[in-house]
Amino acid sequence: MVREVAAKLGNLHGETATSFWRAKASELLDLVVGSGRDRTAASDEVRRFFQAVQREMSAGVVAEPMPILSA
Repeated sequence: MVREVAAKLGNLHGETATSFWRAKASELLDLVVGSGRDRTAASDEVRRFFQAVQREMSAGVVAEPMPILSA
């Protein structure tokens, strides 16, 4: 899933990339909360996922410039 999101973000730019990330982060947050984790722990998990996506993009798997996004 990390590579899939990194690849998608690598092909998006500006507001489109930001909107995609926010939608994905919200989806993941809902999924983790729905599995029984509290919202704080779920937010931490989404943040770690975002960091993994950033690392994947930095590793050169996605050759496009990396957008700066926040969850």
